[in-house]
Formats: sequence, C-alpha cells, structure tokens
Amino acid sequence: MHGSGPQDRNETVGANRPFLDIARALAARGIAVLRYDKRTQARPQDFAGGDYDVDDETTDDAVAAVAALREVDGVDRDRVFVLGHSQGGMLAPRIAEASGNMAGLVMLAAPARPLLDLLPEQNRYLFAADGEIVPAEQQFLDSLDASIARIRSGATMDARDTPLGLPVAYWRGLDAIDPVADALAIDIPILLLQGGRDFQVVDADWQRWRRALADRPDTSFKHYPALNHLGIAGQGAGTLAEYDRPGHVDAGLIDDVAEWILSTDATE
Repeated sequence: MHGSGPQDRNETVGANRPFLDIARALAARGIAVLRYDKRTQARPQDFAGGDYDVDDETTDDAVAAVAALREVDGVDRDRVFVLGHSQGGMLAPRIAEASGNMAGLVMLAAPARPLLDLLPEQNRYLFAADGEIVPAEQQFLDSLDASIARIRSGATMDARDTPLGLPVAYWRGLDAIDPVADALAIDIPILLLQGGRDFQVVDADWQRWRRALADRPDTSFKHYPALNHLGIAGQGAGTLAEYDRPGHVDAGLIDDVAEWILSTDATE
C-alpha cells in the first residue's frame, strides 16, 4: 500500500521504484504480489469535486484489492498479507480491520503519530539542512502551523488554505486516526520496519511503536541504521536530493520480509 499523494504501482519516487524492487524479490521467493496505481494517480478526475476522505483515496481500494487477490487461482486466501509503506503503513491496521481474516501486516516506515504532526517536522528539517532557516522559510512554517491549528479547531476552511491543498475533511478524518490504537485492536502478526536515516518518519514514531507493541509476541521489529525512507541505503543525513539518485531497496530488508511472511502461521 502506497505512501501519501498520487503514486503508481511501483511507488515511483524520483529515480527509485521501491515497490517494483520488493515485488520482484518476493516473487522470486514464490510470494505472489498485487500492486496497483493509486486512485489519485489513475483517476484524478474522481477527486475533482474536492470532497473526499482517506478511505475514498486509499482504504476502500486496498480492501477491494485484498478481496480480488483472494479470488486469484493459486493464491491461498488465508495467507494474504498487506505491506504498507509510510502512510500506507499507518493505514495498514485500518485496512486489515475492514478486510478481515488477514494473515499479517508488514509496515515499512509507518507513522505512529498524526501526519499533521509530522508535516511541520519534515519541513523544518529540510529548511534547516543548510544550517539556517531564512525569513521566507520561517514565514512558510508559521503559515503551516496556523493552517494546522485551524484544521484542528474545526473552523471552516477553503482547501486553498490547507496543507497540500487537500480537503479539510480529508485532513480532519486522517488526523482522527490513531494507527497505534488501530494496531492494538487487531489480533494478527505484524512486522515493523524502520530506516535509521529516515527524516520523514523518525525515531519518535519508531519508539512509539516499540513501546506500544513490545509485549505482543506476534509483533516483530527490524531497524536498519543505513536505510532512508524508501528502504534504500546511504550515508549521512537524509535529504530530498537522495531520492533523485537511482538505488534499490535493501536486499536484507526484503529478505527479512520474505522470511517473516513464509514463517508466519496464519492460524496463530
């Protein structure tokens, strides 16, 4: 399941196609993979009216994809997993609850906090990367903070005044989702994966997942110090420019996913 924004089936980000890397490697291990273009990518006209929420954008199609996969010849309908990246990881427990009878979840770089908390952090990180936040950048940050405060106040807003121009109802619905509570509410195996160089979903999220799910025997945690948000290895602090350099999802991470899926007993 894709991250935020319009995404194709490869989850193309800059010069990288992380979902293609993962799908090919899992298929080589005998694990069938279903990928699809996100609705905002494939049918942007469906959102032209500007009145939609995260279920319209993401959850409903993911549930439909799970149902379709269960009907494919050769697929064990009791051994279907959802792999979600970034926002897709955050929504994976919600997708599992709506789908029912999931064998497990793989959550890569999944936020444990609301995206409206992460968005200002990400922008401050990027603006400060050169050692200084200039007045124009600070003005943008102040405007972003004010916009988020207004969304959370319940005030009437035009989409032109919201982060990324998304509908107010979209942000308020997404902000009400607690991914940790959703994960605790479902009784299925979960594999959580986190890159140590990720500046979009950071250690605060990772630690919240670890604290909340540490006592669950069916939950596994894997941390990769050299990997960025896309699961690609690098050095130094993470940057946006890094996404424009071609790379591949770390083979060790994909091996961990494959081994976990193959060893997870859906009857546990």
